[in-house]
Amino acid sequence: MGKKENRRAEVIDLLAVHFLETGLGDTGLRRLAEVAGSSDRMLLYYFDNKDELVAAVLAHIAGGLTAALNELFGTTPKTPDTILKTLWEAAKSEAFKPHLRLWLDLSTHANRGDPLLLAIVRQISEGWIEWMANLLAVPEPEKKAVAALILAAVDGQLVLFPGEIARGDAAIQQLVKLFKNRGK
Repeated sequence: MGKKENRRAEVIDLLAVHFLETGLGDTGLRRLAEVAGSSDRMLLYYFDNKDELVAAVLAHIAGGLTAALNELFGTTPKTPDTILKTLWEAAKSEAFKPHLRLWLDLSTHANRGDPLLLAIVRQISEGWIEWMANLLAVPEPEKKAVAALILAAVDGQLVLFPGEIARGDAAIQQLVKLFKNRGK
C-alpha cells in the first residue's frame, strides 16, 4: 500500500472512532479534518468529496461489526430463536453499544431524507438481511423474511427503549417462544 492509501486508511480509522463516539451530528468537513489531524483540503486529496469520505468510514464500521458478528455466530446454520437470543444478548452488551447508537443515528438521518445516508442504510440493511438469511436454518423461501423480522424486532426494542434496552427483554422472549413453537 502506498503512502496515500496508508494515510487514507488512517483517516478512516480515526473518523470511525469519532463516529462511534459522537454519531453523525458533527460531520462538517472542517471538524472531520480536525479529528483526522489534517486540513479539509488534505481530506479532499484522499477522498473525492465529503460524501465519499463519510461512506468509506461507515462502510469500515459496518465491516468491523459484520466481522464481530461472524465471530459471534460462526457459520453453522442456526434456528431463528437461537439467532434472536444471541443477537439480543449482543445488542445489550457494552461492546455493541457504540455501533447501535451509530446505527440509530444513521437511520434517523436517513429517514430525514439525506440521500447519501439513505443509500448507505439500505445497503447495510440488505447486507445484514442477506448475512442472517444465510445463517438461518429455515426453508429457503422464508430466510429473508425471518431475517428481516429478527432485525426489526431488535431495532424496534432499541427505538422503544433508548438507554434502557433491557426493557425489551419480555418482547424478545415472546418472539423467541413464537419461533420455538412454530410448526408444532
